[in-house]
Amino acid sequence: MAEKFLYFMEETDGAFDAANDAMCRPVSEFRGFGIIASTTSLELHFNSMLGTGADIAAVDKVVLTVTANKQKEIMDSIVQAINFAKDPFIVVCDGSNSLFINSDVTACAITVTAAA
Repeated sequence: MAEKFLYFMEETDGAFDAANDAMCRPVSEFRGFGIIASTTSLELHFNSMLGTGADIAAVDKVVLTVTANKQKEIMDSIVQAINFAKDPFIVVCDGSNSLFINSDVTACAITVTAAA
């Protein structure tokens, strides 16, 4: 089975002109979801692109801005896409083109964590 990829674009101007404006990660690097102290956010954690070996705690994050208390529904949408999408390129959040995996996602912010 071919690897699937999750795509995120945080900018709304369509320009790839700053570090981490966009990220496309293989599903095999996805570590899971996290809830932060907010009813309107959902974190997706990935293995760190910049951390290595002993830096196992380092994770890259994408924080989705979501409709209040809709995290479970969005997690379900992402898991369903990972498991059943025919296209291996899964758009989770594309602010530039207003494309979102679920209508309750409105934006995202990407954080790439360097090794400690």
